[in-house]
Amino acid sequence: MNTRALASQLMVEVLTDGHSLSQCLPKAKNLCKKPEDAAFLQALVFGTLRFYPRLAFISRQLLKKPIKLKEIDCYYLILIGLYQLVEMHVPPHAAIAETVEAARVLNKPWTTGLINAVLRSYQRQSQTLLDSIYQNEEAEFAHPQWLIDIIKRAWPTEFETILIQNNTQAPCSLRVNIQKTSRQRYIKLLEKNDILADPIPYTETGLVLKNPIEITALPGYAEGLFSVQDAAAQFAAELLNCEPNYRVLDACAAPGGKTCHLLEREPALAEVVACDISATRVAKIAENLGRLQLKATLITADASFPETWWDKKTFDRILLDAPCSATGIIRRHPDIKYLRRLSDITKLSEQQLQLLYSLWPLLKPGGILLYATCSILPEENEDVVKAFLQTTKDAALLRISLPCGNPLPIGHQFLPGQNDMDGFYYARLRKSAL
Repeated sequence: MNTRALASQLMVEVLTDGHSLSQCLPKAKNLCKKPEDAAFLQALVFGTLRFYPRLAFISRQLLKKPIKLKEIDCYYLILIGLYQLVEMHVPPHAAIAETVEAARVLNKPWTTGLINAVLRSYQRQSQTLLDSIYQNEEAEFAHPQWLIDIIKRAWPTEFETILIQNNTQAPCSLRVNIQKTSRQRYIKLLEKNDILADPIPYTETGLVLKNPIEITALPGYAEGLFSVQDAAAQFAAELLNCEPNYRVLDACAAPGGKTCHLLEREPALAEVVACDISATRVAKIAENLGRLQLKATLITADASFPETWWDKKTFDRILLDAPCSATGIIRRHPDIKYLRRLSDITKLSEQQLQLLYSLWPLLKPGGILLYATCSILPEENEDVVKAFLQTTKDAALLRISLPCGNPLPIGHQFLPGQNDMDGFYYARLRKSAL
């Protein structure tokens, strides 16, 4: 299969049909005969999605009239071709010829002339077109306008940096399983395999690969020596500060990275209960636990309705990694820009607050609940926690002291790209002792 044709089909699935890239991409990569083809496919799709508003803006100046919906796959081919020319710097003859050929593979030979004409027209007008993007905020920052506006309102002095960081490639960050090895020993194992990595500052067991590599090809993958986890997410286990014999709930736990980290950091926990609403995602938790040779109690249920699954035994610690807009991890998931809507934010904040109310009775007096999101929006972070504190008499905010990120009056915020970390939010709440 022509990789550009495959990329076009993936764009249809994400932008037209509304499916997430993480669902669609693995199946498409499996159709590639060579690993380098799969890597090129991923680079094409990630890049075209990252810069979609910019590429669409350029294409509108090159097309005499909009392309009909039934030819949308060919429109996406034009954007894929433009991405190769504008950002990837693929040799023009190869980018244009292969993109035109992809239209034939898609059984759309009548569009080849149009695709060829648009891409060659870009070549002739490239400097003028590139200069024009600075007249349009969506094109300049490559984000939908509603998202630019809401990030600008939340972070008026940092918004440009955030938007730029969202369009960069995220590092490949790992968490070493200290039940099996140490960070230094694993770095040396990587070096023996000609793979370079550095410790991530401020983390206990994090490291970052200098060059991305297929995760399953890393030494020790099958043996559970490490997990993939961004550095900002690695603070969750530290902030929960679990001790031996504690009973811990990880609500909304999939895919299980933080569940596993809790067990690695404190192997003498009495029990970790990992709950998620999706059976498919709970199976992913089980898969990760199995690879790392860890054990937890898995429950497929809606954490908002504990009466349907809770055994009435309270927890010493609760981690609520709440469903959110994921605006802190756009650089890892560029499709978030187009799958989210402004109206989602209010719905998500209501859901987050309901989860806090529902889970609070499950916490022991004196226990700690850690509220976390991968959002950078106050509507989902400080505002939610503030509303909960105002209406919950036995809840008190605990100070978070971390050597990086942004301390807030309520909680602690990491912004995308700060210390090369994802955007992430934490707030720690203690339940009054009896």
